[in-house]
Amino acid sequence: MQIPRSSARLPTGTAFDIPDLLLLQAWTEFHGLRMAIELDVCAEGEEYEELLALYEKNCAFRRWMLWRSCDGIFVQPANGRTMLFDAMSEVLEILIPFRE
Repeated sequence: MQIPRSSARLPTGTAFDIPDLLLLQAWTEFHGLRMAIELDVCAEGEEYEELLALYEKNCAFRRWMLWRSCDGIFVQPANGRTMLFDAMSEVLEILIPFRE
């Protein structure tokens, strides 16, 4: 008897490191934003272990969506192109001008 092979597909996005989550949480609070962590998300045919969404405090409109992969940290603004960064500190440097 043969065991059927199952090709487990790796998710597009993987979980963030705890220090990155804490850094982003502190940054969002400082800038008056709200961070939501969405787990096990399937969007546009891709699977994400963890997506981070940044919102204005009292608004349901998502300003940014972030996910992590082996290539780096991806940031997708509500309007604009997806950007790729190597570290969370680089992400936060670029998001600050958009906020002001």
